[in-house]
Amino acid sequence: MVSLMDMLFPIFDIMFDFWFVLILAPLQSRKNGLRNMIYMWAFWAVIRIVLFFSPEPLTSWLIPEPLSTILFFIVGFVLIAAWFVWKYIKSGQLRKKAFGMSAKDLLDLPPGEFEEMAAELYRARGFEARKTGASGDHGVDVVVKAKNGKVMIVQCKRWRKPVGEPIVREFYGVMLHEKAAHGTIIATSGFSAQAIEWAKGKPLSLYDGDRFIEMWQKLKSQ
Repeated sequence: MVSLMDMLFPIFDIMFDFWFVLILAPLQSRKNGLRNMIYMWAFWAVIRIVLFFSPEPLTSWLIPEPLSTILFFIVGFVLIAAWFVWKYIKSGQLRKKAFGMSAKDLLDLPPGEFEEMAAELYRARGFEARKTGASGDHGVDVVVKAKNGKVMIVQCKRWRKPVGEPIVREFYGVMLHEKAAHGTIIATSGFSAQAIEWAKGKPLSLYDGDRFIEMWQKLKSQ
């Protein structure tokens, strides 16, 4: 009786022959092209590992084996290296930009860049931080993880008016729902007196634009 893997091996063999075309496919979308190429490469890396257990030798029509497999893993190494280089350059550019900004300049930032700048601030302070960048995140823009494993959440408000108490209340509810140890709201135009009063005594930090820039300047001096 033919097993499922016996049927899949020939299919994977044929598909793997076109790995370079499939890895380049994400370049059609300019957004996150490099990251998606790495994801695609990782998917085909799993397929290639499965093919190592094939009872039959690979039949490569385009690039002969083992050259095809060698090139495949070299491409993967180059993609991952390029990702780290890109992240390093982007991080440096973001920090340099933050060091030269004022609180008023924050209002001119695209929302995504403001959130990424908030995430970078936590990274510069030794935390793990990632921008959610997705819908359905319940108002959480950045997720921060401390070295002791505690999780904190951050919401960024690039508003021209102060954030009111209802927003702070809602965010606190999200923090409890996500079981986060701490929550921070960074608002370019600050907070209402009611919002500040309501947050007292709770594991919440409310940073206005001036405080946000002040924290960047403190890092610069260090």
